[in-house]
Amino acid sequence: MNVANSNGGGGGGGAAGAAAAAVAGGAAGCGNGGADNANAATNGTEGLTNPTDDQDAKRRKCLESDEAQDGASTMIDANSVLNKIAHLYAEQLMSDIVLLVDGKEYPAHRVILCASSDVFQVMLMNPEWNECSKHIIELHEEACCSAVFPQFIKYLYVGHIEVNLQTVMPMLALSDKYNVRDLIELCVGYMMKHVAKAATSGYLVSWLQYTLSFSPTHNDLTETLKRFLKWNLEMVAESKDFVDMDPAILILLLQQNDIVIASEYKLFTILQTWLLHRREQSDTTANTSADKKASANNFMELIEQTVVHIRFGMMTPRELAHLLIVPLIEYHKEFLVERIAIGMSYQSGQEDRVREIRASEGGELQFTPRLYWNDTWSVGIDVHNFDEIEDYKNYVTCFFSQRHIAETEDDPCMTWEIEFFPRGVKYNRAKMVWGEDVPGCSLNIVRLRVTCKHQTICEERFKVAVLIVGVQNKITHIRTVIERTEYFSDDSRVINLDNLLPYEELEHTSPYLSPHLTGNQRNTLSLHVVITPMDAHTCRDTPPFQF
Repeated sequence: MNVANSNGGGGGGGAAGAAAAAVAGGAAGCGNGGADNANAATNGTEGLTNPTDDQDAKRRKCLESDEAQDGASTMIDANSVLNKIAHLYAEQLMSDIVLLVDGKEYPAHRVILCASSDVFQVMLMNPEWNECSKHIIELHEEACCSAVFPQFIKYLYVGHIEVNLQTVMPMLALSDKYNVRDLIELCVGYMMKHVAKAATSGYLVSWLQYTLSFSPTHNDLTETLKRFLKWNLEMVAESKDFVDMDPAILILLLQQNDIVIASEYKLFTILQTWLLHRREQSDTTANTSADKKASANNFMELIEQTVVHIRFGMMTPRELAHLLIVPLIEYHKEFLVERIAIGMSYQSGQEDRVREIRASEGGELQFTPRLYWNDTWSVGIDVHNFDEIEDYKNYVTCFFSQRHIAETEDDPCMTWEIEFFPRGVKYNRAKMVWGEDVPGCSLNIVRLRVTCKHQTICEERFKVAVLIVGVQNKITHIRTVIERTEYFSDDSRVINLDNLLPYEELEHTSPYLSPHLTGNQRNTLSLHVVITPMDAHTCRDTPPFQF
């Protein structure tokens, strides 16, 4: 992908920004747009047929004549200036400094480097730095950054650059290191637009681990990557770089309540794959018997540090029984059997044992459901031919879920009615029993209404989450998640979740195609509603997913 900045090589803050403006001259702020304006002014009324346009053009000419009676005129040729600066780089003319990176020399100009980068300005202009008086300056870069360094230097001269999923992160690293702010903005913008593609191509984890190290510098990008990881974990787990995720990040991820996953058992299998890959890596570096023993002990510690955050109580008895034969069990059987027993205690209703576990460190999260995207806890709604639906049309479906997480024979199913209003809500005019008229009204909102249809219900707490599907880079994924925890009772059976999406985004007259419309024709709105019980043992608080 080609990305460009009309400011040329400038963009530094403070004195560096002023220097950039002084060097770039007319190029800064003009770019190709300035050239287009100049051409428009030169062409005048050529080729116009509208009489009103002719009159406007004549009026402008009169004004220009009045303002230029002294003979002065402003002429712009920004492209020519940019081409001359680019020519200096291409032909290596008049260079006064050489940057040495990984054994390769890059002739450059101090004035361009200083105008583009605060770091270069301090390095090359401050007498306290040794580099200030040197002609050849050696820069030490990571291998991936050295590979893109030629494009990085060229950008400072020409103001445009080509990046892809593989090169954008090292390019961002160089931009951060030398504080080239306009290039930082371009790289971050590219990454924001290619998160889904990065996830399926094996780059999302490395992007996240890099941006986390710079938080809050790239906070918006970091939050976008974290949300995608939590809401599309199964997709990311299939990519090539998931097994390289830092243990600290994975441990924090496993503590989150809003992970969208098919089941807790599926989350365990994802963790098991990551752990076994770590085991293979450690085996390749262990040569002596002492190394192998240390490696085995370290692996057992890693199992404890990660598996402790798997919520075994959220698994069914059948899933818990199957854990006794998984490959991971042979590496730390005693610990894993102990964790499986916790799940069995919850599923069999051993209240005293459950309270004891909940009182332990981190125990309150053991009995808190995540966003389980399966037939037991969720129902889907698909709105096809979205551009043809009428205003205020609603879509209704019924859903039957368990009343409790633990499976018990006498647990009756809960009946839910789900109504979705993607094109607003309308209330018709009505008359009260005492004769008073109630005027009708309409609301331009995207609403989901959840009604508990169970015959009798005491005050019970449920978590209701809406997972809205979207598309980016032609990849379908969970794009938006809204969740609320509410009490339902005989006197309070209905909740409304309003503004699921901006109403304007889904308007037929919107000039932009909503990223939440999917399908081959981008004409389907899909969502999933997850309803899970939140009993007395659950915990609503969760550790923040940040460092």
